[in-house]
Amino acid sequence: MRNNVLVTVITPAYNVGPWIGEAIDSVLAQTESRFEYLVVDDGSTDDTAQIVAGYAERDPRVRLIQVENGGSGAARNRALAESESPFVAFLDGDDRWHPQFLRHMLETMHTAPPGVGMAYCHTRVMLESGQVVALRWQPAGKVDIDKQLVENNPPHNGSSLMIRRSCFDQVGGFDSTLPSAVDFEMWLRIAASSNFPLMWGTRRFLLDMRLMRTGSISSNRTRRFECLDKVIADYAPSMARLHPGMAWIRPAVFAYRDGLDDYGDRWAMLAREAGTSALARDPWGRTLLAWNSAGSERRGQLRALRDGARSSAYKGVAGALRTAGRIGALRN
Repeated sequence: MRNNVLVTVITPAYNVGPWIGEAIDSVLAQTESRFEYLVVDDGSTDDTAQIVAGYAERDPRVRLIQVENGGSGAARNRALAESESPFVAFLDGDDRWHPQFLRHMLETMHTAPPGVGMAYCHTRVMLESGQVVALRWQPAGKVDIDKQLVENNPPHNGSSLMIRRSCFDQVGGFDSTLPSAVDFEMWLRIAASSNFPLMWGTRRFLLDMRLMRTGSISSNRTRRFECLDKVIADYAPSMARLHPGMAWIRPAVFAYRDGLDDYGDRWAMLAREAGTSALARDPWGRTLLAWNSAGSERRGQLRALRDGARSSAYKGVAGALRTAGRIGALRN
């Protein structure tokens, strides 16, 4: 490792050939240059490794590590074992950073209150094509383990964070047995078991996250809910300020929205242990009570309405952005 390296950037990459070049370009365009970039090809069967190798030949900051397919957790652990810098940041192979990401996140980590081991930025959502269609709401400021669980992973994805190396030194590597929610489990473990239990959310939109692209881990909702079931059950008892039942509210709503009523019903029952009055005071709790009390036919109608509204909203934003681009081109 070079002596002036402050951040190790890690990308676990599996069959992201169409997007990996965009991700790498966004790292190499950073205004903060004191980084090394490790891309772990997780046994891809497309041209991901060849594309990364081409970048590595042209830029010494980029290093390709090839491993047999073992999942994103194992890939991240391999890169962590081969690096020593004081800060770590992960970028999925289909996402992209804005040029100020590393600089702003380092400033945030240096100015954050004591006990902050992780910081995250806000996220813009893009379609598989790369078209930005929405801004994702995320809380800013201090986030403890209670808020992590109740807000259902406030960073929303692993590409938005910077983490102190010492956190991994204390709690170990990612759980490579989990096929999904690997990052959420790690952030909760750091909050529960390290000397830096807090997150800090910034208000800057510095990440573009590709939403539900074909073949992504997050697109398999059933598998994600299976993993969330385990992760939340493991860490909800660690909550100190709020009733553990509050950790199940948002997952239950998401399960109902996705048509997985078995999960929705079971998690709603766990959420109700916090008390109906507590749920009624919480906006998401009120949403859960509505979904839980609706029958299967009514839930189907609600899903159709929500999906239609979301599709129209994305199309509207994309159309507005295309129009703005055409107007800008005419002005130029």
